[in-house]
Amino acid sequence: MINKRDFLKSGGAAIAASAGTTASLAAVRPSLGAQAGLASWQAHVGQRFEVDGHAVTLQSASALTGQNSGEQFSLRFAGALPAGMGDAIHTLTREGSGTQALYLARTPQGLRADFCRLQGDE
Repeated sequence: MINKRDFLKSGGAAIAASAGTTASLAAVRPSLGAQAGLASWQAHVGQRFEVDGHAVTLQSASALTGQNSGEQFSLRFAGALPAGMGDAIHTLTREGSGTQALYLARTPQGLRADFCRLQGDE
């Protein structure tokens, strides 16, 4: 049988433990799956990725203006890349997030990916 004092002490420990859990969950970045939007990518700016096995850093994720309804944005990656790596579909990898295929264009600063997520009529 548990008395009131022991019950309250165990409840206080559970509340204190859950406070730490909430703070750690808030620090988790959103997933970068195939449907990731601008806000998800912006949360990863400054993070290290690999493109076909070569280390790059996501330098920026910025909105683009356009005539279409939907979300348009551009990603810019910087890092040392081999001379032969050009515009093509490349494999982007981030530890813990899996891989995804992206069309990346070579720029003087690194690589760029552009997105246009159109919204259908409802």
